Amino acid sequence: MKKTDFKYCTRCGHPLKSRTIQAIRRKICPYCNTVYYDNPIPSVAVIARNVQGQLLLVKRKAEPKKGFWALPGGFMDGGESVTQAALREMKEETGLEGKIKRLIKIVNHESKMYGYVMIILFEVEMTGGQLRAGDDAECTAFFPIEELPPLAFHFQEEAVAEVTGHILSKKSTGEPVLLNKEEVYPGEKGSNIF
Repeated sequence: MKKTDFKYCTRCGHPLKSRTIQAIRRKICPYCNTVYYDNPIPSVAVIARNVQGQLLLVKRKAEPKKGFWALPGGFMDGGESVTQAALREMKEETGLEGKIKRLIKIVNHESKMYGYVMIILFEVEMTGGQLRAGDDAECTAFFPIEELPPLAFHFQEEAVAEVTGHILSKKSTGEPVLLNKEEVYPGEKGSNIF
């Protein structure tokens, strides 16, 4: 839920009012003076490829964009660094471990569910693990770059194009290519790809 959707103060429970603060309309509690800033939520996403150069994707199990293919990623947890969050999300969603190669870009995305989300995208080199869908991934798969499905978020397509030099085509088949030619679903273990 976006902070701007709050109707009552999360500190004292009184109804919130709108007021202009620092030239921006914000919600404020007139009782305890708590200001609700619309700060972006930090999140991460990773671009990882196998030795054949195929891109690791997950099929989203939850909204937003449920059922769409996307880069592994998610929200940061309190106390972790952005690189720790990126590697944790990759392992939670795909079962694969890795190490950060480089920062690709940082984007600000407006979500209807969460408000503004700041996404930090990394390129990751896979180092171990077994391919398996987990966490909030319906399934996971490797796709040849030339046959990528449309991704859930435009900024992910831009990041993939930046890393691979390949502009995503809306004509792609959307069929995953795996070592065992099957998608890997939660609870199943995939082939060890290392």
